[in-house]
Amino acid sequence: MSNQIILINFRNHRDMYPPFGLMYVADALRQAGYEPSIYHETEDFLQEFVERVRAAKPLFVGFSTVTGPQLKPTIDASRAVHALGIPVVWGGVHATIMPEDCLREEYIDYVVVNEGEETVVELAHALRDDAAAETFQKIFGLAHKRGGTIQFVGERPFIADLDQYTPTWDLIPVERYLIQSGAYDRALPVYISRGCPFRCGFCYNEVVMKRTWRQHSDEYVVQQIRWLEKNYRINAVDYADDYLFGRVTPMKRLVEKVGLPWSGQVRVHLLKPDFVKWMRDTNCQWVNIGAESGSQRVLDSMHKDQKAEHIEMAVRNLTTYAPNIEANLSFIVGLPEENIVERQVTFDLIEKLCDLNEKARCSVCVYMPYPGTPLWEDALARGFIPPTHQEGWCDFDLNRGNTPWVSDAESQVLSEINDILFVGRSRGNALLAPYYALLRWRWRNMYFKYYFEGKLKHAFEDVAARGGILKRIHRWLVPYNNTQTHKGPAMESI
Repeated sequence: MSNQIILINFRNHRDMYPPFGLMYVADALRQAGYEPSIYHETEDFLQEFVERVRAAKPLFVGFSTVTGPQLKPTIDASRAVHALGIPVVWGGVHATIMPEDCLREEYIDYVVVNEGEETVVELAHALRDDAAAETFQKIFGLAHKRGGTIQFVGERPFIADLDQYTPTWDLIPVERYLIQSGAYDRALPVYISRGCPFRCGFCYNEVVMKRTWRQHSDEYVVQQIRWLEKNYRINAVDYADDYLFGRVTPMKRLVEKVGLPWSGQVRVHLLKPDFVKWMRDTNCQWVNIGAESGSQRVLDSMHKDQKAEHIEMAVRNLTTYAPNIEANLSFIVGLPEENIVERQVTFDLIEKLCDLNEKARCSVCVYMPYPGTPLWEDALARGFIPPTHQEGWCDFDLNRGNTPWVSDAESQVLSEINDILFVGRSRGNALLAPYYALLRWRWRNMYFKYYFEGKLKHAFEDVAARGGILKRIHRWLVPYNNTQTHKGPAMESI
């Protein structure tokens, strides 16, 4: 029986984070004597991936799943791998949230629920030893099917000591994930904790991590980052954790111990003058802030546990005490309790924040209902009908109309205008002033129908992409001063 195990996460073209989940699982497998390999590629790699699986004949193939368009190549690859007679294992957030729905698909054999390190090792042992069916039924964290029946003994307790496992940096092309962070050109995302203690009603963390928060030890974190400095010459770190400051004072001390320029997730209530000054003094380059809405009623409906006025306060404090720090704020529209007036409040706030701070970037996502989250039942009651097959979840995305009460076409226009004005912060040549004035008029009036200028823009960009004088004109019209964001490269678009 093969000792090889292949793990893959199909990424989108803007994904800048390493596949940490797979990197930790690979370390657990390696410690248990297996030979894991990791792929983190776009859908363009699909056919080559299947051929590599065919040649390797691994013990199984593990797919890390994400809801949305990235699920499509995952499904296609899973079907192809299953047709080869190789077990298909799904894990990750998407599969964890809906394990039974996933297992109803004939091409999925096993689902790893929540953290995979220990569950995957036990599954590998059982498959390698050709174990009896009773063995699989005793593996906590593993959902599977036997004789047409879906079986799941229960969730596995969370890993108490995260230091047992280390990301397998040697299994990925690390250079691909180095990013620009302010003046630093070799910043690398790292994970030093898991989970989030807050209860945001739209978030998968409520289901997956159960509002828990755990961290690696200080010694582990410092040792890992020193190793990354030595081996990959990193000069800054992006703490890519779901929430960095689960314990505020100890995490501040840890950031100081590491001593490198940094970025990470911060909630608005922390961004008071003293904290912002500390961020400035420790060489923070950017912060990611889940602002969500300008309406207090909407914030309360999603259990955000923050005050709307603190959003503006946070940006003002950053502007006053740390003007070098980029503030990346994310908002959500289309939540069940949001009405048109409250959405206007959010849109007005976004424009105000970007006027306040030239380094503020405000991205807008469209609400996606997730099974098991606190807002799920409300979405169902309002007419949301979940897909009956996994293919249906491929159509969901943060720039789509994911519910019956939000227009898909208008959501895509909204997202494009948001990307241009408030993420890329594009201004363009003075000749384009009427065009930008029209975009701002649309934003202020929330009018996203008949997007004729968008069609013209796309046609021009398609022609300019072929090169020649039109490409040079395009670059002249739109100088790209803000090409890197916490979301990855900004939309290179007018």
